Amino acid sequence: MNSRLLATRAAWRQATVLRFNPQQPTISHRKLSSNQPPNQSTAELLLLDHALTKVPEYGWTTTAMIQASKDLGYSSAIHTLAPPIKLISHFLDRSLDTTLEEVDDQLHELPSGHQQLRLICRTRLRQTLPVIDRWPEAAALLAQPQNLPVAIKQLSKMVSEFWYLAGDKATRVDWYAKRSGLAAAYLASEMYLCEDRSPDRRDTWEFLDRRLNDLVDMQNAGIKTQNFANQFTRNFYNILASRGFVNRDPPSS
Repeated sequence: MNSRLLATRAAWRQATVLRFNPQQPTISHRKLSSNQPPNQSTAELLLLDHALTKVPEYGWTTTAMIQASKDLGYSSAIHTLAPPIKLISHFLDRSLDTTLEEVDDQLHELPSGHQQLRLICRTRLRQTLPVIDRWPEAAALLAQPQNLPVAIKQLSKMVSEFWYLAGDKATRVDWYAKRSGLAAAYLASEMYLCEDRSPDRRDTWEFLDRRLNDLVDMQNAGIKTQNFANQFTRNFYNILASRGFVNRDPPSS
């Protein structure tokens, strides 16, 4: 893995005790066997990681956090450390980290940035599959006005990482256009994935390809987006509304 990713993610991986896998929700109690209770940051990471295994059953809810705290032998009050929006943010961080690790050794085999973006987006979308039936709930929570800063921060971070890995070094105004366009393409594909029942999600991958082609057309046409946050908010609400996940207008910017 390149030095930049190693430097920025080493501390996160060192702190990781559990890996998210809803299909195999076994727990390592290695950290819990000591007579000393875990400190708050370790306890929170353990709780969030294990709570993700509860999402398929309980959703992005306090109940998932309480069930996880019981399994870990914590006081049920510990769930107050991590409200549902924090659980969603943790999932997004985990998924991005896993995606970057999985594609790092494959990107050099692809001849173009477009093909690299395609691989990165597909790999990231697959991270959502274990909780796909619950993802519309997460999207609706992220769409709430008080949670939009989290949504914007997470999407902005994700698409910036994607473009960086694909070799983009834009610093001019097209930086905003590229990131807003990719965020919209990715988000639309993720919402499509929530409803896709085609074999191996084939329809979603074709949908993603069309959206990425639209992104190339936008760049070729020289379309600029001046403000990532405002454009993202409009795209986010429009896509959610088109899929029936929200039924209200986006907040005014």
